Amino acid sequence: MSAPGKFWLVVGTPENWHTAFDYGGIWGLRGSQERYWTEMQENLDVIFFYVTASVSGVVGSGLVRTKLHQLSPLWLEERAKNQVVWPFRFEFDVISCLPPAVWQDQRIAIEELKSRVRSGFQELEPTLVRKLSALMPSSRPDDLVMIPRVVGPTAERVVRLEEAIPPKEDAHKRAQNLVSEIGRLQKFVVETEVALENRRVDVVWRRVQRSAPSYVFEVQISGNITEAMSKLKYAYEMWNSHIFLVGKPEHKAPAIQLCDGAFHEIRERMRFLELAEVEELHRRKTAYCSAPR
Repeated sequence: MSAPGKFWLVVGTPENWHTAFDYGGIWGLRGSQERYWTEMQENLDVIFFYVTASVSGVVGSGLVRTKLHQLSPLWLEERAKNQVVWPFRFEFDVISCLPPAVWQDQRIAIEELKSRVRSGFQELEPTLVRKLSALMPSSRPDDLVMIPRVVGPTAERVVRLEEAIPPKEDAHKRAQNLVSEIGRLQKFVVETEVALENRRVDVVWRRVQRSAPSYVFEVQISGNITEAMSKLKYAYEMWNSHIFLVGKPEHKAPAIQLCDGAFHEIRERMRFLELAEVEELHRRKTAYCSAPR
């Protein structure tokens, strides 16, 4: 059983917060803060967004989703130096946030936080959490950008179903294309047949072009299931990604058995998806994205 989630104060400049939101909700910690990153729990911990001068206050909150160790420059300071300053990163979903246009006028300023801001990222005690929670905005604004910026041929586009899934393709290719299209519908940067040392994984989803994959998928239609899981295990060790084995119903029991034995390290991380589940998820995502707003 997981321990209860913690609450963290995340301190950053207005420029860095805009970058965090523009790239789909991502933050990073310095090497000296690795211990905090290690303590954070995915899908449990809550963060409060503190924006420094000229805002000087809390503007929203979010839920930690995925922890990633990345070595590609992302923020303005990193790109200017061509050097990673904040390698211990995590993706988050926005729970609530003030519109950026009113940050300065409507930010949440609590006296107890003033002396603590210089310390940067830190855990908050329950009394402060209660005060902040009571003052949080009730929703996230429509103008808060939460779509990854992608430049070049992989830029966001609408993919016709006929283009994504050719009618005469084999079962492996069809599953690969379905997983890829689901990722694109969710605004991820999608790549197939991605090199992993001397092997390749079927599909990866990235938040931004140069980031480590957030999600890795291996499609198992026939062949050696141990080899497929070996690639997923290596992807997890290399990128700390969420990993998925996509296969037929008869592959589920062997996958669980391997997770209880040779691949016990990824037992809590890997999820098995039946081909029918992928088909249904694609149908739902396509219907949702094509529905009038």
